[in-house]
Amino acid sequence: MASVNKDSKGWRIQFVDSNGTRKTIRLSGIPKMNQLRAEQISRYVDELNGAKCSKGTIDRQTAKWLADIGQVLHDKLSRCGLVESRSSTMLSDFMTEYLADAKTADGRPAAKNTLKKWKQAQAVLAKYFGNRHLRDITHNDAVKFRRWLDSTPLGENGKRTHIGVAKMFFNAAKRRKLVDENPFEFQKASLVIDRSRDFFLTRDNAMKILDACPDNQWRLIVALWRFAGLRKMEIFQLRWDHILWDQGKMLVTIPKTKHHEGRESRYVPIGDILPWLEVEVAEKAEGSQRVIRRFTETNENLAKPFEKIIEAAGLTVWPKLIQNLRASCETEWLDRGTPAHVVAKWIGHSVKVQNDNYAQVDDHHFAQFNAGSKQRQIASAAGELGTDDSKSKVAQKTSENATTVKRRKDKNPAKLNVLRGTSEDFGNIQFNQVPEAGSNNQSSPRNIRHFWQALAPQAAPLAPLTI
Repeated sequence: MASVNKDSKGWRIQFVDSNGTRKTIRLSGIPKMNQLRAEQISRYVDELNGAKCSKGTIDRQTAKWLADIGQVLHDKLSRCGLVESRSSTMLSDFMTEYLADAKTADGRPAAKNTLKKWKQAQAVLAKYFGNRHLRDITHNDAVKFRRWLDSTPLGENGKRTHIGVAKMFFNAAKRRKLVDENPFEFQKASLVIDRSRDFFLTRDNAMKILDACPDNQWRLIVALWRFAGLRKMEIFQLRWDHILWDQGKMLVTIPKTKHHEGRESRYVPIGDILPWLEVEVAEKAEGSQRVIRRFTETNENLAKPFEKIIEAAGLTVWPKLIQNLRASCETEWLDRGTPAHVVAKWIGHSVKVQNDNYAQVDDHHFAQFNAGSKQRQIASAAGELGTDDSKSKVAQKTSENATTVKRRKDKNPAKLNVLRGTSEDFGNIQFNQVPEAGSNNQSSPRNIRHFWQALAPQAAPLAPLTI
């Protein structure tokens, strides 16, 4: 049975483990320590030691207490062999363990690009903090880290991405009771919309690049990016049995979102890339399944050879090389009048992402609008000045409208009881003077009836008036 006593170094718990060795747990470093709390801890030590000796399990109350204790006490228990050690409490070691596990917060395996993002942030955090103890990193340290990031060439979204990964690391540490709070909790990590690096690659310039490509494999790669809106790495997932020729579409596997239910793949129209697909399918080796066979997923850095092709076409390399090709494709599909929700489904994201990050407003939109306005003005002028044929059509339409109006007027005039006639009809009407109030010749119902009959001689006869 564990005993509690106090010496010059403070409160301590002593017990004999399963091997007969006497062990001591010093409670220094644990806040608010007194005899009552020391005795409470000793009871849980007895439970843990008893389970260890009998190779049994601990009760629910002890398990809950163990999950809620701080890292300092947990480390003391693990050093005595009573519990398994938790993850490392040193920043660099903890990040290494987390990345080795390669799991997201909800337990899903992290995607390849996600791991790449985590490793980039890990390098930046290790460069600034070193291998400091997790509990030694404060909110003020997080503020200083953000200021340090501001002094680097990173863009705003790059800085916020690193902050977001730091938040993730410390949230994981908090769940494992390694820290009490997340020092990056109040740092902004949501990405901002930045359209300053947008670039629209016109169809004419895209054709120049295709002409500069060294072979059909490269031409197909560029066409898949620019005219089918595929992501950089999606081209490597294409198989010939994914091309549904009779349906005019192809199945695209999405590595980026395949771990999300319902977002593992999408269908994309093939109408714009048919010429290059047909050439490639005629040249493919028998039994070959991969559409892009010149490169594999290990050849991630296609940017450099692609930049050389762009320069060979006499063009200047643009920012966000592949993403702007996708954005140009999406913008062109929208310009054709394809509904936004359909285009978003083909490209592989939401309409909100489409509006915030992909759909572009470029000079070609002004040219299209002004050209359309000019054509409408020419058509309008031709209609006003125009040919005999156009005049006859206008006259025919006017006649049809007049006939329709006449039919509406002739509909049951007895019920309408409205004034009809020309200005000549009303000009010949003679009006009797209306007698002044109080005179003997007061207005009678007969006089009023005569007045209205004179105003509307063409109206239907009124029923006899009974006085």
